[in-house]
Amino acid sequence: MKFINKKSILPLTLICFFFFLLETTIVSAETASGVSAVNAGLQATAGKAGLVTAKTDLPTIIGTAINYLFGVVGVIFLTITLVGGFLWMTAGGSEEKVGKAKAFIVNGINGMIVIFLAYALVYTMLFALKSATGG
Repeated sequence: MKFINKKSILPLTLICFFFFLLETTIVSAETASGVSAVNAGLQATAGKAGLVTAKTDLPTIIGTAINYLFGVVGVIFLTITLVGGFLWMTAGGSEEKVGKAKAFIVNGINGMIVIFLAYALVYTMLFALKSATGG
């Protein structure tokens, strides 16, 4: 029993794809303009009230630096994993090249796990320190 004709699959897929693109564009445009307008209003109000809006305290700066560092290291390990996948795809059946590619992939995944666990540990420690100091 056939419900979908094979000729109608491509047009239906394209329609769904374009609808998805249109929907996400509309939502992101509305959200971006709404958020930026709210932020602009809040910044103007804070400026008139004489409040400092930039976070320049030491824990904030250190936390931002740690987040960027974890992001860079995560991208490095993701790249190592992708290089391993590329090496495996271009190995051409050579056991030596496949073994080297598997080693790249395993090391990349292990690195990402270590980065995730380190991030969780640092986040927990900073949260505990912040709550202990009344921040």
